Amino acid sequence: MKVILTAGGTGGHIYPAMAVAEELRHQNPDINILWVTTCRSNEADIAKRYGIDMLSLEVEGIQRRFSLQPVRAVVKLLRSMIYMNAFLKKNKVQAVIAFGGYVCAPVLFAARHNKIPYYIQEQNTVAGIVNKFFFKGAERVFLGMPLVGSAIISGTPTRKKSDYGNYVFPQEVKTGRRTVLICGGSQGAASMNKVLIKAVRWLSENGYQIVWQTGDAGEEEIKSEFAGDENVTVRAFLEDLYPYYSIAEILIGRSGAGTISEAKIFSLPAILIPLPWSAENHQWHNAGYAQDNGSAVRVEQNGETSDRVIEIIKSGRLKKLPPETGRNAAEIIVDILHNDANFALSSGRRQRN
Repeated sequence: MKVILTAGGTGGHIYPAMAVAEELRHQNPDINILWVTTCRSNEADIAKRYGIDMLSLEVEGIQRRFSLQPVRAVVKLLRSMIYMNAFLKKNKVQAVIAFGGYVCAPVLFAARHNKIPYYIQEQNTVAGIVNKFFFKGAERVFLGMPLVGSAIISGTPTRKKSDYGNYVFPQEVKTGRRTVLICGGSQGAASMNKVLIKAVRWLSENGYQIVWQTGDAGEEEIKSEFAGDENVTVRAFLEDLYPYYSIAEILIGRSGAGTISEAKIFSLPAILIPLPWSAENHQWHNAGYAQDNGSAVRVEQNGETSDRVIEIIKSGRLKKLPPETGRNAAEIIVDILHNDANFALSSGRRQRN
C-alpha cells in the first residue's frame, strides 16, 4: 500500500508525522510511505535519520503584508497543486495523512480532486489555516487537544521513550544533578532566550544544572553571556531531546503541542512561555490547556518573565507528574486507520508488542 504523509515548517508538525510513520511501519512492514514536505535542508536530514523517502515541494506561506511575496507564494502553490495532482494519479497513492503546515495544501487539494481518502492530525487547540480548510471532506480528524467540532481526540503523536541509562551525554552534562532543560522548540527562540537570562543566573547560583537549546540565532549570545559558568551547557540544537528529558527535573520552553506531549510522557513538569506571535495565538491556548490539566504553568513573555520563573520554582509548585498510562497517540491513530474501510492496509499487519 502507498501512503503519503505530509507535514512541514516546524518540528511541531514534522515529528508527529514521523511517530505515525514509525508505527505504520511497525504494524505493516511492507507499507510504502512517502513524506511530502518543503525544500528546507533540515527536513532532508530528518528524512535520512528516520529512513523515510521524501518528496520536496517548493512552497512558502503567504505573508499578510503588501509586497510581491504573496503573488510568488500563490504561483508556487498552484504549480505544486498541478504537480501533486499528476503525481497522485501516476503513483496510485491510496491514502494521505496531513499533519499541518502550508506544504499540506497542494497535497490535500490533489487528494480531494482525485477522490483519495485523506486524514488530518491537528496538534493544537487552534487549528492551522490549511488543516481547517480541509477538515470538511476528511475521512477522520485526529486532535492533539480538544477543539471545537466533532473529531477524535487522540493526543499528539510522539516517539516512544526508551531507557537512556547508557546514553553518552556531552562531557559537561552530569547525570544525577538537579537539571533544568530549556528549549524553544525545533527552531529555537531568540526572544525567549533573552528574557530568561536573569532566571538562569539564579538557577546556576542555586546549584541547578541548566541544559539550554538556544537555536542558531541565539547560541553565540547566550554562550558569551554564560562564558565560564560550568552549570550552564549551551547548544544551538540537540538532535534528540528525549535523553535530556529523562534527566531533567523541570522543562522551560515554548508551548507547541509536541513539547507539551513529550514532557508529559516523561512526567516532566513545565513552565511554558508561549510564542507571542504564534498563529491565532495558539501557543497561549495550548499552554492554558496544559495548565488547566495540571501539567504546566503558563508564563507570559515580557520583562517580568525571569521573575515569574524564579517565583514558580521557589514556590515548589512544580511536581513530577504521574506516569502516563494508556496507548501512545500514534498507536491510537494507526489502530483506528486499520479499522477504517477507506484505509485498507495490507493483510500482513503485524500485531503490536
